[in-house]
Amino acid sequence: MLENFLGLKIAELSEGKIILTAEIIDKHCNLYGFVHGGTLASVSDIAMGVACITHGKRVVTIDMNVSYIRNTPEGSTITAIGQVISSGRTIMRATGEIYNDERQLLVRSQASYFVTGDFSPQDFPKRE
Repeated sequence: MLENFLGLKIAELSEGKIILTAEIIDKHCNLYGFVHGGTLASVSDIAMGVACITHGKRVVTIDMNVSYIRNTPEGSTITAIGQVISSGRTIMRATGEIYNDERQLLVRSQASYFVTGDFSPQDFPKRE
């Protein structure tokens, strides 16, 4: 598992691209029982940021645009795809898409990331 709150799992990983999956549970939803936009924005940022990390670079988000297309209810499984479209020395750019179980597009996103250095094994969070 990539992190704890969102329950993201890596389905595929290659240089410049990642595919993540997650089951939408109640803590991810708004008061109407649908996945919260903030949850989808976080998943998008993680997918695009990790796609950048696959180039061996440590990055931080400097801007992000999220277009919400459709929603999905609790119990759905989402698939997020992050892909690097530009890998510069100081700025990287990536796109993201999130789909529901029926392969319907939920979110389309893009972001810019500032390169702060090289990614190293010490950057992985400590798990206890």
